[in-house]
Amino acid sequence: MSNSDRTGRGRRRARPDAPNRAPRESDEAGGVRDSGSDAETGAQRGAGAPGRGRRTGASQARRGGRPGAPVDPVSKFSASALRRVSVLGDRPAQVVYGLAEQSTRAYGTKALAGLLALCVVALVALLSVLTYQLANATVAGTGTTGSSAIVAPPEGHSTLVPELYQSQPEDDAFEPIADRPDGAGPIPEDELFGSDTEELELDGQKLIRDQTETTDTCTSMVWGEAAAESLVEAECTSAASAVFLDSGEEYIAQFTLFDLSSQDSAGSVAEALDPGEPSTAPGFLLPQKDGVDGLHKDYSQATAQVMGHYLAVYWVARTDGAEPGDDDTLSTVNVAAMNASTWVYRQVGEAEQK
Repeated sequence: MSNSDRTGRGRRRARPDAPNRAPRESDEAGGVRDSGSDAETGAQRGAGAPGRGRRTGASQARRGGRPGAPVDPVSKFSASALRRVSVLGDRPAQVVYGLAEQSTRAYGTKALAGLLALCVVALVALLSVLTYQLANATVAGTGTTGSSAIVAPPEGHSTLVPELYQSQPEDDAFEPIADRPDGAGPIPEDELFGSDTEELELDGQKLIRDQTETTDTCTSMVWGEAAAESLVEAECTSAASAVFLDSGEEYIAQFTLFDLSSQDSAGSVAEALDPGEPSTAPGFLLPQKDGVDGLHKDYSQATAQVMGHYLAVYWVARTDGAEPGDDDTLSTVNVAAMNASTWVYRQVGEAEQK
C-alpha cells in the first residue's frame, strides 16, 4: 500500500473525529455565515482536506466576493435568475419571439381581411357604375339606326305649350304599320316632303311649305325632360319637321313626324306631350321658324295623331300670336296641315301589299 493511499484513508478516518463545525449565524439579510466561523471552518478544512479547500476558494472567487464578505440580496437574486436562464438556454427568447410572431400574424390577418372587404365593396361599386353607364349608352341609341341621346334645347328657347291640345284615338287603318320593321332606315326627307306637299289647301286656305328638316336626334325637336325621355323610351330613330305659311303670312303651321318603335310607344309620346296631363312635366315641341311670334308666344293649338309606329303633331297659330276669337280659320289651317303626312298613308298601302 502506497503512502498516498494511507494518507487518504487516514483523512477519511479522521473526518468523524474532526471538531464539530461551528454553527452558522444568521444575520438580518437572510442567514449568511459569520465571517469568523467561515474563517475557522476554512482553516480546518484546509488542514484536513487540501483539495476541498482549493475548490472552496475558487467557488468564493467565482461568486465575486472576498472570503467571509456579506452577499448582497440583489446580487443573490440576480445570480439565481442567471442560473435559471442558463438552464433554459435560448428558450425564453424563442417564446418571446414566438408570441410576437403570433401577434403579428393575427394583426396581419385582420388587416388583410379588412383590405379584402374594402376591395370587394369598391369592385361592386365599380360594376354598378359600369352597368349604369352601359344601360344609358344602350338607351341613348346603341344598336339603333338613329341617336336617341337627349339633346339640351338651345339657350333662351321658347317654352310655349298649346292652349288647345287634342290627341286623336288610334285608328285601325294603321295596323299594318303598328310595329317598325327590323332594319328600317330613317325617314326619307325627299319622299316625305315631295312635290305633293309643297302646297296644302283646304276650303280656300292655302299653305305653302317654307322650310324642312330631318334629324336622327329626335330629342332636338322638343324641350322638357318628360318629352325627351318619352322619345328615348320609345326608341325614336328619326324625326322630320316642316313649316308652312299661308299666302298672306297670317297663319303658321308646323308639322312634325317621329319614327318610333311601335304604336303603343307612339301613344306614350303623345301623352307625354299633352300639357294637360298632370303626371308629366311641362314640355313640347320647339318652334322651327324664327322671326315670327306665332308658336313662340301667346296663343296656339295642336293635334297629335298616332299613325302606326309614327306620331304626327300638327301645331298651328296666327303669326302674331293673337287668339282666333270667333274666327274658325285657325281650325281650318290645322286640318289642312294634316295633309303633310300623305307619305305615311303610302307606307300603309305598301305594307298591306306585302
